[in-house]
Amino acid sequence: MSAELKDFRGKITGLAWCYLEAEHRATGADQSEIVREILHEWAECKHRAAIEAGKLREAEGIAGNPRERGGGKG
Repeated sequence: MSAELKDFRGKITGLAWCYLEAEHRATGADQSEIVREILHEWAECKHRAAIEAGKLREAEGIAGNPRERGGGKG
């Protein structure tokens, strides 16, 4: 089953549009499909980096969220 898609509308630069349109013309894929794939790959990369950063912080003894160490509000 596919993940639920969320609606997003935004503006892009002229340069980004040129490459997006070129990819569309070369592959026939919808622009929205191309952008969705790019953003999904970017999000996966950011998620992996966040996991690695957490491992590094733990290994270096650097505290993360203040609430997790009892120093935050709430």
